[in-house]
Amino acid sequence: MAKVSGIEAEFSGLALGDPRRSRRVLEVVRALDMNPSMSFPKAVGDDAGLEGTYRLLNNPKVSAEELLAPHHRATAQRISGLPSVVIAHDTTALGFNGEGRSGLGPTSRGGQGFFAHLSLAVTGDELRLPLGVLASKTWVRTGKKPKMRPEKRSHDPTRESKRWFEQATIAQARVPSGVHAVHVADREGDAYELLSRLLEGKLAFVVRAAHDRRVLGDLPMLSDVLGSLKHECEREVPLSRRVGTSMPRGRAAHPPRHCRSARLAFSASLIEFERPRYALKELLPSISINVVHVTEVDPPSGEKPVEWILFTSEPIASVADILRVVDIYRARWVIEEFFKALKTGCAIEERQLESFEALDNALALFLPIAWRLLLLRNLSRQPSDIAADIALTSTQLEVLRAVSKRPLSSTPSAKEALLAVAALGGHIKNNGEPGWQVLARGYHDLLMLEVGWLARAERSDQS
Repeated sequence: MAKVSGIEAEFSGLALGDPRRSRRVLEVVRALDMNPSMSFPKAVGDDAGLEGTYRLLNNPKVSAEELLAPHHRATAQRISGLPSVVIAHDTTALGFNGEGRSGLGPTSRGGQGFFAHLSLAVTGDELRLPLGVLASKTWVRTGKKPKMRPEKRSHDPTRESKRWFEQATIAQARVPSGVHAVHVADREGDAYELLSRLLEGKLAFVVRAAHDRRVLGDLPMLSDVLGSLKHECEREVPLSRRVGTSMPRGRAAHPPRHCRSARLAFSASLIEFERPRYALKELLPSISINVVHVTEVDPPSGEKPVEWILFTSEPIASVADILRVVDIYRARWVIEEFFKALKTGCAIEERQLESFEALDNALALFLPIAWRLLLLRNLSRQPSDIAADIALTSTQLEVLRAVSKRPLSSTPSAKEALLAVAALGGHIKNNGEPGWQVLARGYHDLLMLEVGWLARAERSDQS
């Protein structure tokens, strides 16, 4: 795992056609990095800085693609040398209050906003540390999604579902050679077209199934085949509490649940699916995919049992292989935490900008900041065998030793050091793990203390 560097490294080599624009970007992201949830007026500090920030974000010669190019390169560099990486793909809706913002459209949650489909690289080991964004796509709906028959929808060149394979292809091209990348998608990615194109493109994947399918063989449907499989192994796993979603369509799939321990059974098989009648005829007439089935044994009364059906290109020859596929899919939840880092940690939906173009550029600035915030938070929750210098510089550790209410050990872990950072932001140890705001406040205070520390050292050297 490469060391966490300053935010400037995520914008190194920025090419915007004018060095003044690049300098302005660095000024803005340094200010935002110190307190990501702070508004632009408070973050940049003066009228001239605020005017320059708004001029930058609204400049038609500045694009989100250009702003993110250095972060894509830095992410690829962090991936380089790793044996494997998980690339989690997902879409989030970004909603904005107020009227008069140009270029926005309706979202699935109501109100106005736009959509962002992100591809987040995550380490392939049990730590599941975020490495950065490899690809992103934003778009605005011009109206309510029209209802179409499946045959017509599959031939629509503007269909949003195309983004899954397009973004997987872009992300895969940025993965350094020699690294095994596995693309992961939730149930929204369950489409014959995506699975067929992933297989044809030889891209490794784990995709969660959303619905039953027709299969080729003695049994007609996927559910029939899965019901006939014998369990290869069982595992006891803790389930966290879930409040449940307020969206009507999501309540059935994600109902509320209590914390509990669940006994899960695992089975797997190679299954051949026939091409649906409505699918494009250019797609493969059938596809053979490894399927892993996860079911809960004897769930408590009143609780919806756990069930996952995972389509994958990864091997399933052994129990270890089957459990590895499940663990790969579990890494997908890191991107859900990344969306929380954007929305809660960076308050992206609170930004008072008046156009889609400006908001899109602002999102490009916040993606690397949200990634670093998520990485620091994840490191604060890891076992104590990761050294502190992965997360903080030697100077920052010196400052912590001098001011921390929690004395640091001689060789502190990243967890120990980042808990000390959170304490600067007001975190109380007995209150559990630190959240976004308290960790961001503590990091802001640490950076401010570091400025004074370095200034004092410079004066000492001159005297």
